[in-house]
Amino acid sequence: MSSASRPQPSWLLLLPSLPLEVTLSDIRSRHGSTISQVLQKAAGTSSSFSTVTILDVAVSTNLGNLGNDSESFCYSALQTFLGRLYSLICLLCAENSIDVQCGNDVDVRILLLKEVAVDGPPEDTVQAVEDHHSVGPIVSLRRLAYCGRPWQRVCSTDDEDGEIQLQLFLKLRNEALDESNGKIVIERLPSNSSYPASSTNMTASAAGDQATRVRHNAVAVGGTFDHLHVGHKLLLSMTALVINPNVQPDVNVERSLIIGITGDKLLENKKFSEHLQDWHQRQAAVQSFLLAFLVVNEPLQNLPSTRKEKQDDTLGQIVKNNLPSGLVIEYVEIFDAFGPTITNESISALVLSGETRAGGEAVNSKRAEKQWASLDIFEVDVLDSAEADRENSNHAAQDFQNKLSSTEIRRRLAKKSGTAD
Repeated sequence: MSSASRPQPSWLLLLPSLPLEVTLSDIRSRHGSTISQVLQKAAGTSSSFSTVTILDVAVSTNLGNLGNDSESFCYSALQTFLGRLYSLICLLCAENSIDVQCGNDVDVRILLLKEVAVDGPPEDTVQAVEDHHSVGPIVSLRRLAYCGRPWQRVCSTDDEDGEIQLQLFLKLRNEALDESNGKIVIERLPSNSSYPASSTNMTASAAGDQATRVRHNAVAVGGTFDHLHVGHKLLLSMTALVINPNVQPDVNVERSLIIGITGDKLLENKKFSEHLQDWHQRQAAVQSFLLAFLVVNEPLQNLPSTRKEKQDDTLGQIVKNNLPSGLVIEYVEIFDAFGPTITNESISALVLSGETRAGGEAVNSKRAEKQWASLDIFEVDVLDSAEADRENSNHAAQDFQNKLSSTEIRRRLAKKSGTAD
């Protein structure tokens, strides 16, 4: 089979339950070896096929009443948990020289699974994972198994909890799909089974001082999103979590997720600009990542996009996805720091990184001038290698930080191509 006709490698890693309040060092103790092995194998496939391997990491956690079926949620606890998972993945990639410049990059996407019971045979847990939601990033194991994603390989841990989860997944998938045209490779990898699992159910009251936040029907986020990295992925994942879930499908409530993506003209003076992705490439990368977990039960190729080309300097390109759940995603070309947040009054929440806090304050000042309601600001912590692994060498820590910088990624690409100064 030629490389042009070969499907993009796509793998799934199933991880047994972790408590939502787990520390990063504990995640590494429990699952670090398993994740590292899968990353290295996936990177080898990327190198062999000369294409990026997609790795969906589905991790079960004790969400309690903090899942998709609630109009309020513990934002801080969820973003800390996701941030630690992405930090570990970034650190392991740095330690194993997995990177775009090495030609062995892996596109990792984290899905949160509602915790399933592991104290009985798989047959007894089928009903426990049933739910009616069709959007992520929090999904049931049933939705994941039924979705029809073309995974060529499914990896799991070799302990008891991992085996129960894997067998339930395979049972559900066999019920839903005819995969006679291509068998999935199943691989069980060693894990630290001695690490104590937690059965604590994380609820708003059990979250201690973690304040419960209200979800919104119109949420915005903005950025350049050049060479999409794990920092971007955490930001986009948390933005999706802020959207109010469609818990009453019979009630017609407009819900929109608005992604402001910086226009090419504003990026002309960026360092190593010859390796900047253009707006269409960056929009496509953001769309691919978001749809991977926002639409779990619909083949991605069946989701049409509508595109509105740029008309003038105030109205840029717009791409829309109308999802089966009723959610509309808009990807908007922006030409300043405000974008649609000061032209669309219906937006009620803004998600940003901690380092751009001042931008949120400026947006609300502009809205106040129009006598519009202030936006509810949700901050996403900047990923930091300090907690990730203090015993690592300074070199590993620097590689970690380099993977979170689009400028540094472009610099490395320029060096590889011989165009760096």
